[in-house]
Amino acid sequence: MPHFQKHDIARSQLETAVDLFFRGLSHHSVITLAGAASGILSGLAHAAGKETFVDYARRVHEGLRGHMPKRVSYAHHIEKALGISTHKHLSEKDTDTVELDLERLAADALARAIAEYVALYGQNESFVRAYLQWAWVTQNGPEMMKQYEAVPARMRPKSE
Repeated sequence: MPHFQKHDIARSQLETAVDLFFRGLSHHSVITLAGAASGILSGLAHAAGKETFVDYARRVHEGLRGHMPKRVSYAHHIEKALGISTHKHLSEKDTDTVELDLERLAADALARAIAEYVALYGQNESFVRAYLQWAWVTQNGPEMMKQYEAVPARMRPKSE
């Protein structure tokens, strides 16, 4: 039986998610694949001592609200906000239908997974560069950078 590296699995999931997204195919699958890739990449980033997307979001929350949410509960909050939980769970209290902005959720789920991937492996992969270029163009990159420059250093992502 063959063995697979977890980072290769996550890379494959993420690369497929980006491809589906750009071809406009199954945003449901994009969200699911990006969520699965994020789960692996977050674990790898955490094990490597890098700040994960969830930990960065918790730090921002603390800076804005004055308290640090628990890691597990905030990770769940993010997965709900990105539509990931909706795509993998149905509890007894859930309804059979949901209203979702699929394209937005797919883009956001990809952004989270891409952030984890970049923290671990950089921006050299063609699928990563393609997504970042798409985000720059569609999300007004120059304005985003202006806003980023105004963010206090303590609220910015940690670098190496």
